[in-house]
Amino acid sequence: MIPALDGILIVDKPEGMTSHDVVATVRRRLPRKTRVGHTGTLDPFATGVLPIVIGKATRLSQFLTAGRKRYRATVAFGNATDSGDRMGTVIDTAPVDVLQTLEETTVARALTTFVGVHAQVPPAHSAKMVDGERAYVLARRGDTVNLSPVHVTAHALSLVAWEPAAHTAILDLDVSAGYYVRSLARDLGARLGVPAHLSALQRTGSGPWSLADAHSLAEVVQAAPEAFLGLCAPMSAALGTWPAVTLDAGQVQWVLAGRTIPLTPGQTGALAGFTTERVRLLDEAGDLVALARPCPPGTPMHADIVLR
Repeated sequence: MIPALDGILIVDKPEGMTSHDVVATVRRRLPRKTRVGHTGTLDPFATGVLPIVIGKATRLSQFLTAGRKRYRATVAFGNATDSGDRMGTVIDTAPVDVLQTLEETTVARALTTFVGVHAQVPPAHSAKMVDGERAYVLARRGDTVNLSPVHVTAHALSLVAWEPAAHTAILDLDVSAGYYVRSLARDLGARLGVPAHLSALQRTGSGPWSLADAHSLAEVVQAAPEAFLGLCAPMSAALGTWPAVTLDAGQVQWVLAGRTIPLTPGQTGALAGFTTERVRLLDEAGDLVALARPCPPGTPMHADIVLR
């Protein structure tokens, strides 16, 4: 039996499974009542990096979900679908003569117009809530789904390859949380005047993790207890870009007791210039003890998320 643990398991999600399926598979390897979650849904047809949080690491989910994501996507021009991906029903088809006007330089030029902050309308087949129901439930029922645009950020978009015979573009994306790649495929097609959909999607990175850190689900299922523990990253591996304060043993005990802690000038100096919503509190071994909101110099700090 695998002992109780608090950590992060990076899974390379296979095609055909939901993110919740992966969570359930990992949960079956752990003691009963162990809390398990994921940090960003991947559609069943998508593959790639899916961080699974275990035990007390589930308290980091809200911050990890909000991190940047990276994708390798294939956009197919010629057909649009009701879901925005290859799993949907075709709702629009381009005439052959229009499709043949597409060129690599035209696609690349259009792609650059989506870099930066812009308003994006989520797909009708999405998990957005509409009057208490998921949008995809309404869409599958045949109801009209009107979703408001949300502001998202594409930090970088690049055309990796153009396949003229198949009329497909392979793209690399570095985007904010909440970004819908299916919407990009739809909007890129609209910008070019050619219906399009997302035909393949692989998440290549989430926060600090990439495919190089990910383990296949078969490896997770077959690992012996000791090996399973070795697959998991400690909580201290998360949120590494956030400022950190190293506490002495006495301060750690105060945090665990729910008390505020006065910081030394050196500890306060470690926070200078940072504007993150939380600060990491580490023990002298470098392990994550808690998260706290930044405070003005000279003000005692209170940890609002304790991880021990």
